[in-house]
Amino acid sequence: MVKKAQKNSAQDGEEYVSTVLSLLDEEENVVSDVQKEIFEDEIKELPPIKEGQLNVSGIYAYDEGDKLEVKIYVRNGLSDKLNLKMIPFVIKNSKGDILAAQQFNLSCLGELPPHSARPIKLYFDKKNVKVDKIPQDDWEVALNGEFNVTSTVRPIYEGLPEGISDEDKLVFNKFLAELPEMEEGQFSISTFSIGIQTNGNILVTAVMRNGSNQPITINKMPMTVLDAKKRAVKSESFELKDFTVSPYRAKICNFAFPTDVHPEQDQPLDGWSVAYKLVKINGKVNVKRK
Repeated sequence: MVKKAQKNSAQDGEEYVSTVLSLLDEEENVVSDVQKEIFEDEIKELPPIKEGQLNVSGIYAYDEGDKLEVKIYVRNGLSDKLNLKMIPFVIKNSKGDILAAQQFNLSCLGELPPHSARPIKLYFDKKNVKVDKIPQDDWEVALNGEFNVTSTVRPIYEGLPEGISDEDKLVFNKFLAELPEMEEGQFSISTFSIGIQTNGNILVTAVMRNGSNQPITINKMPMTVLDAKKRAVKSESFELKDFTVSPYRAKICNFAFPTDVHPEQDQPLDGWSVAYKLVKINGKVNVKRK
């Protein structure tokens, strides 16, 4: 086994961020307290990193015969959560010579919280190792070239309907909190509710989320209502006027589909859904009257 000699690169006047151990939920209950203490001690010995950096630091390299096992810590020095995918790694010496190079899928690390560190073992195929032996005191793991890193965002509401009750606010906030986090730059539409009103309108309430750093304006929205058997029953393209969702915000929007069905009271359409595109209609609106 080759143990990595740690160097403290901190210099007076430079600001660094501390990173703390973060394990996946499924690991929290199986990793012993002793092992967690070892992880935490190793993290304390790692060189400091600056705010905004994504850092990898090697702990050891162990020759397993057909593979080279390398334990590293991935540290997120950003104030945002990160998701890592295909990441190219190299092992190099102090002269910059490449000793090994391989790409790894780090999606298994899950979502990295801000200012966190997670351990992982990389297994370099021997065909990707360019030397017979990794020098004991002269190696480091580094990121190499371009790689896929995504940060996640959780938009908050803007422009809630006037006069909305505190109870309804709680319901909408709970719905928004339970939606999956978005990758930076994404835009999503989620169906909050579908019901039919006494006036014959099928009312769809949707929540639109903007995960980008630019406002997004929607002028036209094609939509199709599907019944519980996923059959298209109503389809329409709505013209929206001045509907803009600000960066990292969510907005509620209602869409009404007129029908000839007039129930005695408003009722939810359980099991129904919405396709945010136009779908050919084959059937009729079939709603039981209470």
